[in-house]
Amino acid sequence: MARPHLIRSKSHPYHVTARCNNREFFPLPLNDVWKIMIDELDFLAEKHSLKTHAFVLMGNHFHLLCQTPDENLDVIMQALMRRTSIKIKSRVSEINHLWGGPYHRTLIRNQAHYYQVYRYIYQNPIRAGIVPRVEQYPYSTLKQVPFLIHSFIPMAFGGQEGEILWLNEKYKDEEQDLIKRGLRKGEFDINMKSMRNFLRLSLPT
Repeated sequence: MARPHLIRSKSHPYHVTARCNNREFFPLPLNDVWKIMIDELDFLAEKHSLKTHAFVLMGNHFHLLCQTPDENLDVIMQALMRRTSIKIKSRVSEINHLWGGPYHRTLIRNQAHYYQVYRYIYQNPIRAGIVPRVEQYPYSTLKQVPFLIHSFIPMAFGGQEGEILWLNEKYKDEEQDLIKRGLRKGEFDINMKSMRNFLRLSLPT
């Protein structure tokens, strides 16, 4: 099946994910991979105006929520995957591909969709059974990352403590499935039959 055409946007965010080749784990300790990834996101913020909203690094993949004011997601992701691959492989004398094919991206136009994707990203370590709470996972941008200043989450709804409480509200299986299905497309979409259930999900208000 042909790869969906990239929908370019300077104002709407994207969810982006990429996985290691053959679903293998990164060949470096995750702490080292985290430092490389954060350095590269910082570089891309300066070089290509990338705005990071949320980033979570897992054992063999990552989730990125971001904006591209220059409408250049393709350029940014090509640079991110090439540069991180070179840096990681150079430390382990690896010759095989690091990333298993092209990244997947989903444009998010709706504010309510954005809220749920934002929370869904940070709950990845919970769903994987690694930690019981989002703030306990060390490889996410809930930590203090200087360039992470672009989230659309309204902090006035309870400050950081209120955000953490909301982020830890667990989804039911059918709610997770709704979000997964929305993220499979080039543009986040929930069919009308499922929209009523989606709209019941709590929001940061």
